[in-house]
Amino acid sequence: MKPIAFADIETNARSKILDIGCIKSDGRTFHKASLQEFGQFLQGAEFLAGHNIIYHDLKYLRKANPRAPFFRIPAIDTLYLSPLLFPGNPYHALVKDDKLQTDEANNPLNDAIKARDLFFDEVNAFQKLDERLQRIFYGLLKEQWEFGAFFQYLDYWPAHTDPKELISAHFKNSICANVDLSLLIEDNPVELAYCLSLIHANHRYSITPPWVLKNYPQVQRIMHLLRNKPCVEGCNYCDQALDVYQGLDHFFGFQGFRSYGGEPLQEKAVKAAVAHQSILAVFPTGGGKSITFQLPALMSGENTRGLTVVISPLQSLMKDQVDNLEKAGITEAVTINGLLDPVERAKSFERVEDGSASLLYISPESLRSRTIERLLLGRNITRFVIDEAHCFSAWGQDFRVDYLYIADFIKNLQRKKNGADAIPVSCFTATAKQKVIGDIRRYFRENLSLELQLFTARVSRTNLHYKVLPQEDEEEKYNALRNLIGQKNCPTIVYVSRTRRAYLLAQRLTDDGFDARPYHGKMDKAEKTINQDAFIEGEVPIMVATSAFGMGVDKKDVGMVVHYEISDSLENYVQEAGRAGRDEKLQADCFVLFNEEDLSKHFILLNQTKLSIKEIQQVWNAIKYITKFRNSVSQSALEIARKAGWDDRVAEIETRVTTAISALEEAGYLKRGQNMPRVFANSILSKNA
Repeated sequence: MKPIAFADIETNARSKILDIGCIKSDGRTFHKASLQEFGQFLQGAEFLAGHNIIYHDLKYLRKANPRAPFFRIPAIDTLYLSPLLFPGNPYHALVKDDKLQTDEANNPLNDAIKARDLFFDEVNAFQKLDERLQRIFYGLLKEQWEFGAFFQYLDYWPAHTDPKELISAHFKNSICANVDLSLLIEDNPVELAYCLSLIHANHRYSITPPWVLKNYPQVQRIMHLLRNKPCVEGCNYCDQALDVYQGLDHFFGFQGFRSYGGEPLQEKAVKAAVAHQSILAVFPTGGGKSITFQLPALMSGENTRGLTVVISPLQSLMKDQVDNLEKAGITEAVTINGLLDPVERAKSFERVEDGSASLLYISPESLRSRTIERLLLGRNITRFVIDEAHCFSAWGQDFRVDYLYIADFIKNLQRKKNGADAIPVSCFTATAKQKVIGDIRRYFRENLSLELQLFTARVSRTNLHYKVLPQEDEEEKYNALRNLIGQKNCPTIVYVSRTRRAYLLAQRLTDDGFDARPYHGKMDKAEKTINQDAFIEGEVPIMVATSAFGMGVDKKDVGMVVHYEISDSLENYVQEAGRAGRDEKLQADCFVLFNEEDLSKHFILLNQTKLSIKEIQQVWNAIKYITKFRNSVSQSALEIARKAGWDDRVAEIETRVTTAISALEEAGYLKRGQNMPRVFANSILSKNA
């Protein structure tokens, strides 16, 4: 064994060295803060090793004494070797991302011992590698500062080391045969080595460590070129792994894609996504939107260990899609939303972090969370999917101001990933006016320089039968509803416009012997989940709901949708009525129980939700007051509303404030950043009693 020393240092915020720990291969140890004595201790060592020693420990040691003789000793860094030699999950027990797992806080000698143990495990792992893979790593990394001394320590000097020839032979059928390996070997040898190591591990849930993605952002691009970009010429790998028909059969057991009016739009949209293009798909409710983005996401997850982020406006939609995938035996999807309890939320975070999730469902509001940002910075993001994309447009009835933050979030994420390639986007909606489609495409063109390829299905739902039933008064309307439910005797959704009405109508139906449950956006999350699950599973046949229920909910046997009160718009009505008859073989009915007074109530509701210029001015004055002495502040919507002189009882107060802020931001008056939660201590935590 060659004489080698393993070192670790502890510094303070001012970069002053507080402590040094070191252990030699003969077992002798050093644990002092004296740089001079440390130099003397290192005499006789032929190599100096440590975890992150090259860009951390040696940097501070050089600052303290730039002429120290030990800088002439070749340095070996266990940090850079770890993803190369332990790419599979579970990873090495001593490594957690870019840190060593250690039982003792601030003990550099303990960390030096851990680095020694890790190093000899790395030596052992390299020696067990396939001989051809050893030569590949040597050919790529022998001249790289982070790796060269490792081969020197091993006395590893193989004769035949043409990386291109070796990679083509060893990874035949595992990477695209037509990728330009010569260019990658010349420009990105370290990134290529990390990608090949992960591919060789052949473990579905192994991922590239976050510190590698940060320091070597080209890893994501190279993995895409190797495994996720269909070649024009065709090759064994691309013809198998990137074939959308094989993927459809493998993940969902389907033999063909859905066509719309005889046109294979679903297949075209999937192929465009697999080809890394940005798309906008306008498909009817129940028309297979979900599979159109789930299939490319699952294929990308399997091929590149990538994560697809699905931004969805409703918690019920997220939960329903994750549940449906699990029923199909697909467990790679998770959601992070307000319906989760702390344990479920922690589990979702863990699954994203450890690579066992390739689909993440989140709300647009959660993009302002720094925790979500940190989570996504640690993964290779292959695509953003925006479901219900009509929420982007002020022309759409479901306009959501937080959708307008999506481009800023993606830009910031790409910047913090050190200039990573543009992340493609897929947008989906069931109904969209031409102005809405134009708004969506313009938004991404102007904000992210993405040109969305348009796929528009023009098809009618021939299995739905629409009918308007005029009603004289409330009692007649209720009796008509009872008769319809009794006659049809099928899973039914009854839509109302107010939350109170949902409760009262569900209760009255229950009292009359019909099993009904209410659902609305302001409902307690536990009750929401219980009621939704009961309806989806068929335990309860009737759901009385506001428009908060149904968007994206996939229950195929709904035989009737009744609008007890009219919808906000024709677009919303088409969406809501489209919850019926998702099984194309099922003939379903869509009834509107219409009373003249419904129109008056509808216009009153619309006027209540409008935001006046005066209210925007009040919010602006409140913000000017809050920022009087500071340019940057963190305030809740309720705090701003109170400063604006609004009553806490104003309906949808938070939505009104954020809408006013969005209008001011669009006009250039202010810039809204990320949410900044504040944590207040309520007890003293002592490490030792």
